[in-house]
Amino acid sequence: MKNGVSVATVAETDTPEGSYDRRTIVLHWVTAALVVLLWGIAQVIDLFPKGSPRIAARSVHISLGLLLGVVLIMRILWRIRRGRRLPSANQGAMGYLAKTVHILLYVAVVSVVVLGISNAWARGDSFFSLWKIPKLYPDIPQLKPTIENLHGTFANVLLILAGAHALVALVHHFFLRDRVLRRMLPRL
Repeated sequence: MKNGVSVATVAETDTPEGSYDRRTIVLHWVTAALVVLLWGIAQVIDLFPKGSPRIAARSVHISLGLLLGVVLIMRILWRIRRGRRLPSANQGAMGYLAKTVHILLYVAVVSVVVLGISNAWARGDSFFSLWKIPKLYPDIPQLKPTIENLHGTFANVLLILAGAHALVALVHHFFLRDRVLRRMLPRL
């Protein structure tokens, strides 16, 4: 044990066998990019003029959100079936905390995607002005703002969790120098 990291784990990460498989790595980084991109788009949607420009921006957000859902399903299925599992980088409380954060990240992504789909239905959005998403329960006026607020709140929580996850990976890389980050970096 060195700096709270198993020496065997550190040695294992020096080889390709100590890294995640290519598909796991690609799905991880695509998920990260989509989460950040979707959050960024959500911050500027209301800056677009009402009408076609805002509908287009919201439609891009919805499309990318659906893509995130597909990527998430692919990730979960890959992880269950074939994805390479590596030993925990930390033992004890730190290992438990890392595992808990990973589970929370999955739960947060699932929640944001489900709330996003619900939000589109609660709003009755137009999809690229080509198709009208039916409005669920138009007789319940509080449904739209409630789901919209929940979607935004969960998205913020997801971004905070993902940021903390990235920060800890950088701490491992630059301060602990234990190659944990390299397990998830593409091999060139």
